[in-house]
Amino acid sequence: MTIFFPFKTCEKPYVNSIIAQPVSASINIITCIVLLYFAIKARTKTIKLLILSFIIFQAFHAFSHIKHIEGEIQSNIIHTIWYFVSLMILITSIQITNQEPQLYTIIILCAIIIIDFYLFTYTNKLYMIFTAFTIPVVIVISYYNLYPMYMKTIIPYLILLLLIVAILILNEKFNCEIMISYVNFPYHAIIEILGLILFTSLAYIFLRCEKNI
Repeated sequence: MTIFFPFKTCEKPYVNSIIAQPVSASINIITCIVLLYFAIKARTKTIKLLILSFIIFQAFHAFSHIKHIEGEIQSNIIHTIWYFVSLMILITSIQITNQEPQLYTIIILCAIIIIDFYLFTYTNKLYMIFTAFTIPVVIVISYYNLYPMYMKTIIPYLILLLLIVAILILNEKFNCEIMISYVNFPYHAIIEILGLILFTSLAYIFLRCEKNI
């Protein structure tokens, strides 16, 4: 299974329907609406751009569950947008803390990006999920001690949530057909709900940091 995203996710697509995977698409659209509310409330350009990166990711994510383009273009675009999301988390963290990233952080991020490109070129793209997810985790961990206390309280739970999402995606990869054979249920919707919680929580805690920018 070379192409994992989006129609290899565990919600059977309606091939001749206007919206191929309506449950997953609907949750992503709801996420975009909530994020748009936070973006409107944001006063600083940095926070607006950060939340905009979340919206772009989720909007294209929604589109990808609505209509499938043949080939790997959708998985490549969504992966590229994730880099933009990670970059905005880094920029926002720098502005909140007034600290440039440490050398070890830059080295680790460069190593992850190299591994990511290797996976993109030579292996199953599914495993790029782990390199992609690792990038923002490394960023927030490296800035963790410099964040405001309310961010320190929430971030460990968000990292755990991201780990659960990764595990559930792997579970879909290996067990989707078995699960659907028992009950034909849009299991991928569970991941999308967790994504809603993750993105809206990130938008909220970074929005609270505007006073530090």
